[in-house]
Amino acid sequence: MVLQAYQLPLLNEVGYLEDENGEFIHPKRLLEDLHVFIFVESGTIEVVEEHIHYVLKAGDYLFLHKGIKHWGTTRYQPHTRWYYIHFFTPDPIIKPHDEYQSSIAPSIIPKELYDKQITLSKSGHVEQIIDMMTRLNQVIKKQDEGPLAQSVESYQMFLFLYNQAKKARRKPRHQQIVDDIIDLLQKKQQKCSSQEIANSIHLDYAYISTIFKKVTGKTIRQFQNEVMIERAITTFTYSNANITEVSDQLGFPNPYYFSRVFKQVTGISPSQYIKQRYQQ
Repeated sequence: MVLQAYQLPLLNEVGYLEDENGEFIHPKRLLEDLHVFIFVESGTIEVVEEHIHYVLKAGDYLFLHKGIKHWGTTRYQPHTRWYYIHFFTPDPIIKPHDEYQSSIAPSIIPKELYDKQITLSKSGHVEQIIDMMTRLNQVIKKQDEGPLAQSVESYQMFLFLYNQAKKARRKPRHQQIVDDIIDLLQKKQQKCSSQEIANSIHLDYAYISTIFKKVTGKTIRQFQNEVMIERAITTFTYSNANITEVSDQLGFPNPYYFSRVFKQVTGISPSQYIKQRYQQ
């Protein structure tokens, strides 16, 4: 998706939809003049464009290009909620690869600085779903101020996605995958299954396991265990929770497995750790 840096995406329609019962299938259609932007808040949407299947989950977005037929083949997952924007754009006239660069504006801005294009990623993922929802809700609220105000707000949102994607591209792909896994494991309050990790990263678990071990020298399981045990130590230090309670809080299948992992990471059992703490 290419936008002229100095021209707004002109809104045709913006909205928010829900499919609580999983009844909808993405419509089969050809929009001659309209691009479509989709952002999924929750659930799953499948869309096909030019025989390429896109499976969108919470936090995912997708641009569908004008003049290209798109359709769905399976029903949306129950409790799916999503935003959509339909918008017009002029055909790009700037030569390819003449990309806009976000930087501090000079004191005097030459016209050439605006004669650029913004190439938006076909699809992507936003970690801060609430932030993205706030931006989209702001576009909807601008309806009271007219279509131009909505178009300006949409441009700001698309520019945000553009800059986010550029930041992500600066890292090697393998490093980005590892960073995403680490971020997930550190944010989750309980242990993640291999399937949960794979679904979150949108990649095969065996593939990301190999990458993670190569980059960090540890397996995903080892790293996750270390994170969980660090959290357990904090809990033991600042509360009176017992081993079973902490094991349950962290999502371990049972306190015996938790104790074994604790000793593997720290060299002592959780009961020994608690005893030493009370002796200090």
